[in-house]
Amino acid sequence: MKPGLLLALLWPALAGAWEEEQALAFILAWHPVVTAQRAVATAYQPPTWTRRVMEHTSVFVRAASGTSSTVSESGDTTTSSPLTVGIQVNIPLASPREQREFAQQALAEATRIDEVRSRALTDLSKLRELEAERAAVRERLDFHRSKADWLQERIQKGYEGDVEKLWETAQKQNTEAAAAQRLDGLIAAQRRQVAHYAGEQWQPLLDYLSGKLPHLPEG
Repeated sequence: MKPGLLLALLWPALAGAWEEEQALAFILAWHPVVTAQRAVATAYQPPTWTRRVMEHTSVFVRAASGTSSTVSESGDTTTSSPLTVGIQVNIPLASPREQREFAQQALAEATRIDEVRSRALTDLSKLRELEAERAAVRERLDFHRSKADWLQERIQKGYEGDVEKLWETAQKQNTEAAAAQRLDGLIAAQRRQVAHYAGEQWQPLLDYLSGKLPHLPEG
């Protein structure tokens, strides 16, 4: 079979193939361990300057020491205690401990992301290899089927008398069909393994890897 014809036959499968980067981004967005660590790191993040001002700003009213007296035109005397009204701001600077704890949590998040990315890439690569192997097997299976039909037609017309060739082709066809069935099972299992990296969002990822979704939903 010519290379150009082989590429043409494989093109529909290649055109609908999933992309590693899109799958990996979805996994890192929904992986349970990564999301949990991300939430912890966010909780430890030191507040911004604006947030500190809002949290530590207070309005106060207090009475000053001493009293003051006023006399009206009618001769009445009024005594009052003066009040002081103001705004007090007491903004503590970020402590070294606060910064250190946030840095530790950020490092833990980066470590988890790196671990999940490494495992996911390994499993995605394995899935890609299985799918490529299955595509090759299917091409050989189609070839043997076509050859068997061609030989059978020639035998029926009397152009070929060697039935042994037909038998050999049929055996090869059965071998490739069994290999394709085995790979289908392995690919289905590998897809599910990869999909469960996304935690509760495993179904959209499984559909994407299976070709049922053209794109993954945005987070």
